[in-house]
Amino acid sequence: MSLVVDSITKRFGPIVALDGVSFTVEAGRIFGLLGANGAGKTTSMRIVLDILRPDAGRVTWQGVENTDLPRRTWGYLPEERGLYPRMRVGEQLRYFAALYGVPERQASAEIAHWLDRFRIADYLERRVEELSKGNQQKIQFIAAILHDPDVLIMDEPFSGLDPINVRLLKEAFLAMRDRGKTLVFSTHQMEQVEELCESIAIVDGGRVVVAGAVRDVKRDMNRRIV
Repeated sequence: MSLVVDSITKRFGPIVALDGVSFTVEAGRIFGLLGANGAGKTTSMRIVLDILRPDAGRVTWQGVENTDLPRRTWGYLPEERGLYPRMRVGEQLRYFAALYGVPERQASAEIAHWLDRFRIADYLERRVEELSKGNQQKIQFIAAILHDPDVLIMDEPFSGLDPINVRLLKEAFLAMRDRGKTLVFSTHQMEQVEELCESIAIVDGGRVVVAGAVRDVKRDMNRRIV
């Protein structure tokens, strides 16, 4: 069972954002999508999530077209903050959980667990606008997983975070993987994918230039780079 991105192409007017992008993510693994800004990472993720539709190609999860899957299949952590700044943390997280039909008692238990894990249990009644960028990112991560998605898609999740929050978020990724979840995240830092990912794809100019197991990609790239 896997997530398969098969030859997706996307144009915005005269601009070809994606040109036949293909990669496969095995279920229960962490996958890294690398590339510079503007390479096509975010567009690829939005097509996987069915936020955008490709001009050609298709995306499947466990053999089912992404357009036919229930929305709760996916968790999404965007690079831009998608939180309501004046709402209190607990109120906001319960609201997002309710959108996916999560019972309030279950949601409250999960919220308490993750706030404690992220060392911000006392922030439950604080407004989001009072939190640091790193703590807002942790709240957004919790919002993305409260409905227990099968696949978690994350766009530059470590952007702007201090080392302590990076470590806490990495530990959360590994915990999700150990529960059998599939994680895909974009980044432009190779050291992050070396630490977390079993396989990667490198995107440049809307095309996949390298894809495969991290160890194989490193071995191949070392032959080319001086």
